Amino acid sequence: MSSVHPREDPLAPPSRFSAARLFLASEGRLESAVWRLLCVFAFFVPWSIAIAEIVLAIAVAAAARHWWLAREAPPRTPLDAPILAFLGASLLAAFVGLDVGQSLWGLRTYSKIVIVYLVYARARTPERMALLLESFLAGSLLPSAHTMFNAVSPWSLPRLFPGGMTESGNLLFAIGISTTLYLMGIDRRRWLQFGFVLYGAALAANLKRGAWLGVIATLGVIGSIRSRRLILATALVLAAMVAAVGPVRSRIENTARDLLLPGNRYDIWTASVDVIRRFPLGVGRKNGTILRDYPNIPQRHKHAHNNVLQIAMENGLLGLGAFLWWMGAFARLSWRLWRRLPEEQVIARATAIACFSTFVGFHVAGLVEYNFGDSEVVQMLFVMMGLGLVANDYGNGRTV
Repeated sequence: MSSVHPREDPLAPPSRFSAARLFLASEGRLESAVWRLLCVFAFFVPWSIAIAEIVLAIAVAAAARHWWLAREAPPRTPLDAPILAFLGASLLAAFVGLDVGQSLWGLRTYSKIVIVYLVYARARTPERMALLLESFLAGSLLPSAHTMFNAVSPWSLPRLFPGGMTESGNLLFAIGISTTLYLMGIDRRRWLQFGFVLYGAALAANLKRGAWLGVIATLGVIGSIRSRRLILATALVLAAMVAAVGPVRSRIENTARDLLLPGNRYDIWTASVDVIRRFPLGVGRKNGTILRDYPNIPQRHKHAHNNVLQIAMENGLLGLGAFLWWMGAFARLSWRLWRRLPEEQVIARATAIACFSTFVGFHVAGLVEYNFGDSEVVQMLFVMMGLGLVANDYGNGRTV
């Protein structure tokens, strides 16, 4: 099947961007502007947190203006209750934790949850769902090419994009999405096939074991749903890389040793458990620097290298319970969602598979990394969460 290139809701761009002109626009043009800004946002997520957040802020303001003009309330979702519970528990932890001011300021990072609602409200058609995913995949090409150039060339380019940890976290989504689109026959253009190879090579070059585990889990889920051959291919590629690429083999062989090195994962996890025991209601957002009080923990360190431990440490056991409720609710919603979608809803089915598989991969990687605290990575989690909610509506017969 050929790729879908949506052309609905055209917004004729002005000769020069003007925020005032945007916010004085009609309801229809505002809605279209928010949608286009979302695509630009997805494109820049792998490039720059600053650019992505500026675009996101404009999109949020335009969406609020549109909802005001249309006299519409922001959309309601099945995730509202656990999200509100998580935010409430985080606010409580801010007031009972170590530094109220620091915690309250740190809570601003949770404002990115608005991405879930923007995507759910604006990516309502299959064409928009596909274009939003393709925007992110296109944006991932240049950072991956940059990584590979520095990996194979004797000349190093200056650092232009987020570091290897963040890039690897986003490559998990890029690999999962591109694999699903290809296997479902939605997009088999050459750039996407080239991109898949480039994403995989950049992931290997970054030498981030947590992301590797997440990608293996993602591909395993996709393979179990769509093609068992993918599981075999993943195993063969992994074996070939271990045999042929020395740094990859060394990184895997030294995993157990690195885990137990002074100041590494084991010491950090042990210290985090002790902090949770001492502060069951949490130390407050961005107060993870308490870990530096423990022997062997590096003085630059401020997180637990594990999503569950970090959230329990910062937001308390109540926050952890709300987080698990939130993630469990999305897991239940997206589990087997693709089976409930009609065969003719190919894009919605592919989106459902991509959402669930990358969701699993994200949390597998989160066993050894605090990727829920990595802004660029968690932004893509929220994009996929919004798309999963749209696909769920299609599965329940609620279409545009």
